[in-house]
Amino acid sequence: MRIYIDEAGPFIPPTPPRSLFSLVLALIIPAAIEKDLFYEFLRLRDTWPNQDVEIKGSSLDESQAAQVIRLVLRYDTLVEFIALDANTHPDSVVEDFKNRQANGVTANITREHHPGPIPHLHQLGEAVRAMPNQLFLQAFATWELIIRTIREGTLYFVQRQPKELGDVGWVIDRKDRTITEMEETWTTLILPLSESAFAKEPLACIAEEDYSHFDARYGFTEATADPEMLRHIRRLDSVHGKPPKTKDWVGINAKRLLTEQLKFQDSRDSLGLQLSDMLATILRRALNDRLQFAGWTVHPARTG
Repeated sequence: MRIYIDEAGPFIPPTPPRSLFSLVLALIIPAAIEKDLFYEFLRLRDTWPNQDVEIKGSSLDESQAAQVIRLVLRYDTLVEFIALDANTHPDSVVEDFKNRQANGVTANITREHHPGPIPHLHQLGEAVRAMPNQLFLQAFATWELIIRTIREGTLYFVQRQPKELGDVGWVIDRKDRTITEMEETWTTLILPLSESAFAKEPLACIAEEDYSHFDARYGFTEATADPEMLRHIRRLDSVHGKPPKTKDWVGINAKRLLTEQLKFQDSRDSLGLQLSDMLATILRRALNDRLQFAGWTVHPARTG
């Protein structure tokens, strides 16, 4: 499956103060239906008066917005999003939270820790502290989105298309940022926080469902993990007060899951990103009362 992530909004408190939502959104498309969905998306676009190579969600009218929603509903896709009202996140609040997160990176370092990664952890904390507030908010919301997408996406697709869990790819809209900037944000904040999140709270699994495809690619056991990985897991367990692993324990290689198939692309070159942009913008316009009711409310009887 492919996960297309886009954002809508600047994550900056508005002037004058008023409620104003920004959000990040993930569109999960199973590989088995991706070509069919994209074909129908192109056919839909061909019926619109605007024939640009890329049609942004901000240019859609209510009828076109509803058509996009109905199209996605016809396929076995999943959409997750995290929305923030920027008016409730003033700079002073974000700055305090950001600094506490930066301090937390090194808060649990003791003399028992291997000295090797300690300089990196200090650098990581300072990198978080130096982030502009709007970039930190967007990156933190993206991290929350990724964790939710993995947790709910695995539960959703293991019951429908378990093979999709063995081939997870991420496609992120780079906007006007360089790939280097995107990679730095991903490695500085999102990947470390994701590893910590899985250490604190492992994925929920449904008994008797088929996780073999997921485990074969992204899982590891004590017998298959390399020594450095085991040391890292034990350190995280000690930090979070986790009990020793059982013999049938299966861990998740978060780095492989989040970086093995990771692309930062221009949305002009990706139909999946264009769809996620439209959905994110439609949702943001609806939340900010800039899209009429007919554009974002689709009656179940009309989704077939």
